Amino acid sequence: MTAEPRLMEPIFMVEIQCPENAMGGVYKSLSRKRGAVVEETNRPGTPLYNVKAYLPVSESFGFTNFLRENTSGQAFPQMV
Repeated sequence: MTAEPRLMEPIFMVEIQCPENAMGGVYKSLSRKRGAVVEETNRPGTPLYNVKAYLPVSESFGFTNFLRENTSGQAFPQMV
């Protein structure tokens, strides 16, 4: 047998919509909460960006308020 036990951590997929000028606050918030950005796309015809990231469940408590504070209320997260 070559299997080894591993400790796994539950993770949310977070989708954040924000304007370009709030991107710095989004990245700051995610890095502070141990998040990892997976994808960043511009929504065609709008000044908004969609950011997809992984966020540990243990760090997700209070994340919405933390994100809104760092982006002056311009970012809108959705955790799946």
